[in-house]
Amino acid sequence: MPSYLALAATAAALLTTLSAPAHSATAPAVLALTPTAVGRIPVGGPADAAERMLRRTLGPPDRAVDGKGCELDPTAGPRRTLTWGALTVSLAPAGRGRLVGWTIGTGRIPPRVRLPHGVTNTTTVRAAVRTIPGATTRWDEVFQMYWITAPAEPAMMWAGDHEDGSGRIAYITNAFEPCE
Repeated sequence: MPSYLALAATAAALLTTLSAPAHSATAPAVLALTPTAVGRIPVGGPADAAERMLRRTLGPPDRAVDGKGCELDPTAGPRRTLTWGALTVSLAPAGRGRLVGWTIGTGRIPPRVRLPHGVTNTTTVRAAVRTIPGATTRWDEVFQMYWITAPAEPAMMWAGDHEDGSGRIAYITNAFEPCE
């Protein structure tokens, strides 16, 4: 007959296993979003591998949408977007499928996500300009955004929504597509 201590240890181990999120056992501690990748998947890399990695790391998305494309840019083709809070990842599902990139909007960023230079949607525009190496700024009348770009990271765009550069960052992306 098993001892009381052995039974208690087995019960505690079982409770710990059952209460842990299913994706945490194999998930990396951090998901780094960079100018050229989502985690270990490079922009242009396989869409199916990107989606598997994201689901394993962040769990199921809050929303998954298969879009038909963009009237403003017909060459962009259809997009599959996966959203977790403020994070949206875009995939091009046509053909073999590829990772297009990522965008941060308003809302809560998943806790394990890390962004370039530590700039998030809670960072002020002025602090972002000081933090991003070589940052340049301009107001864009068409999109009503105060863009921040950096020559060393041409795919990256950070933006605030006040013409004078005040306020917080409202938008971050490594794949600007005006049809999002």
